[in-house]
Amino acid sequence: MLGISDIFENKIYIPRYTNNKMAFNMGDHPVTHIADPTENDILCGRGGGTNAHSGNIKFRKLVSAHKLRYLAASKSDKPSVARDVVREWRGMDPPRRFLAKM
Repeated sequence: MLGISDIFENKIYIPRYTNNKMAFNMGDHPVTHIADPTENDILCGRGGGTNAHSGNIKFRKLVSAHKLRYLAASKSDKPSVARDVVREWRGMDPPRRFLAKM
């Protein structure tokens, strides 16, 4: 069970985008009070800790795979390409989440 000290010691993660319906449709994967992010989660933040996380590395590879499509898209189509990348990431099995430290 998680205690208040876990929150103050930055050990708890929360979904980065909780207003999105997909954030709450994760099946057996919790969307709040996440003490142990999986290797498939993206940790939002800066620095070596987040950059070296395996989920962040996998996500950068996915983004790289869509880079040419994004660069070729018109200004009005670029958000659609970005949404497609996020939709593909979240649609993988197991579901992949965007998390931020609380």
